[in-house]
Amino acid sequence: MMHVDFLTLACLRDEMDRLLGARVQHIVLPDDLSLGLELYAGQRYYLLLSAHPRFARISLLSERIRRGRDVEPPILLLLRKWVRSARLLDVVQPLWERMLIFHFEGPEGRCQLVAEIMDRYSNLVLVGSDGRVLDAVKRIGPELNRLRVTLPGQPYQMPPPQSDRQPPVAVDWGWLLRSVPAEQPLHAVLTRQLLGVSPTVAREIAARATGDPLAPVGAADPISVGRCAMELFAPLTDGSWQPHVALDERGNVLAWAPYPLRQYPHSEPVGTISEAMDRFFACHISRDAYATARREVQAAIEAAKRYVKQTLDNVRAQLPNEQEVNLLRENGELLLAYQHSVEKGAEQVLLPDYNSTPRRIKLEPTLTPIENAQLYFHRYRKALRAMQELPVRIAKLEAEMAFLEQLAVDLETAETRSEIDMVREELAEAGWISRPRHASTPKSGPKRLVIDGFTIYVGRNARQNEEVTFKLAAPDDLWLHVRGQPGAHVIIKSGGHNVPKQVIEKAARLALGNAATSGQVDITQRRFVRRMPGGHPGMVVYHNEQTLRVRE
Repeated sequence: MMHVDFLTLACLRDEMDRLLGARVQHIVLPDDLSLGLELYAGQRYYLLLSAHPRFARISLLSERIRRGRDVEPPILLLLRKWVRSARLLDVVQPLWERMLIFHFEGPEGRCQLVAEIMDRYSNLVLVGSDGRVLDAVKRIGPELNRLRVTLPGQPYQMPPPQSDRQPPVAVDWGWLLRSVPAEQPLHAVLTRQLLGVSPTVAREIAARATGDPLAPVGAADPISVGRCAMELFAPLTDGSWQPHVALDERGNVLAWAPYPLRQYPHSEPVGTISEAMDRFFACHISRDAYATARREVQAAIEAAKRYVKQTLDNVRAQLPNEQEVNLLRENGELLLAYQHSVEKGAEQVLLPDYNSTPRRIKLEPTLTPIENAQLYFHRYRKALRAMQELPVRIAKLEAEMAFLEQLAVDLETAETRSEIDMVREELAEAGWISRPRHASTPKSGPKRLVIDGFTIYVGRNARQNEEVTFKLAAPDDLWLHVRGQPGAHVIIKSGGHNVPKQVIEKAARLALGNAATSGQVDITQRRFVRRMPGGHPGMVVYHNEQTLRVRE
């Protein structure tokens, strides 16, 4: 699967110069994770921005972007307020980042639309002139990412810098290649050590320098590697982009790049990088033969998520704070202590509290002072129960939301109809949808593979995660899961042996999933993983973990 990388976005940013000054005439949501903008600058342009975990991209399309679902989420209303009728002032790409920042000025003032194109971590964020998030297509709370919260009202934070990598334009190539084992693949070293170098760019450098995109480091001449890297990054300064697509023997698009793709047997030039991406995605997205079934299950998941979110908001609003609860008790005690000072039929009374500070206490005029005191004690006991019971209910609702988020990921990554049906079955078992009259439980087991002699099991949905973790794993086996996100449970069957680093790294990539090229993966022994109390299948809590940073 191809991914939109730094060089692709740099080329696209240069193509966006023709849009500067354009006015936004129309905004649509083709789906829950995409935005479509119609701009006019002498002619109409159609800009698509998508945070889809498998097909994240930014692209200029030749045809009008069609509206998707009929619902109007808050971000669409905010975009209409801030961006519709606004002019595009600038498009900025932070150095070495896979993101573009669109600067607009409209009736409401200046704002930014930040497109973070980072595979499964992609997001589209609307930021106000004060630097605070107005909304995002993916709201990321502290329960998902403690270090980078993306919620309305919170300051927008850039992705954390990759301080352990160096720019490809300032590298001592001789030292870099001598510092790693000669048998390591050159492309893997380049993606691991350098900023802005995706797997596609790294394989292209290897292909140009050695004739083999998978060549080992020992086969590469440092001078030749440096020269080839400079060729690919030269357009950053001189704008000499050459968008190409790679084709197979049937003419299907295999890849795109803003340079000739010599790592493939056949590539051909195209007019723009948008056209190159458009041809690729049109080919690959249309191959989803289960789109209709996927959409039906997705709609059920989204409906369940909306219900849980609304319920969660309502319950949180009912949660009293400790100070309010204690105030009710104290009011009752003060009324008992000063009952003879309360006039009959009074609607309120001013009494000294425990610090001799006057306190105004509201009363029911039809009740006696003692009855008013008892009413405050009744409210106090009710609020006290709420303080004890509502957090438990909130925790259950949060667990339910995490379960639905996991099902959403399972659906996105499902590759067969059977796997889609398994997500539907999980929804039915949880009571969110009804089962068909003659439905049968789909059968599909976890993925099994062998890496360097070690058996690996990968759960591809919630039910398989349950099986992998609690049926197939022994206490000493290694358990892996992407940090702070729903995803696959991965088990390395250690058999009591130490697991080599390269096996762990390969298993960590399996935990990230096909859509992600980098991220953080937690690793612990299976003995430190247990089922989440009251949770659905596949939901766990764990400790004693170590976190591995997986890089491109």
